[in-house]
Amino acid sequence: MNMAQSKNIGLCPDCGEEVRFKKLPYVGQIMTCRRCSAQLEVMRKAPVVLRLAEDAWEEEEEDIDSYESPRSNQRNKRDW
Repeated sequence: MNMAQSKNIGLCPDCGEEVRFKKLPYVGQIMTCRRCSAQLEVMRKAPVVLRLAEDAWEEEEEDIDSYESPRSNQRNKRDW
């Protein structure tokens, strides 16, 4: 088993640096890469899988942008 497969170590998807956790991380935990300063989010904890935290924000923004509430549509129609 190599070092990156240890349950408290993940790899930065941006620069490939090992990201070490003192304790077993939890899903959703945000960590900063020491090498490239990227904000990383824990996606899986055994083995640790990390992704850029900005990816998570972009997905949330897409979900919000695609959602239109019926009230806002009615309000907009009345204004015109």
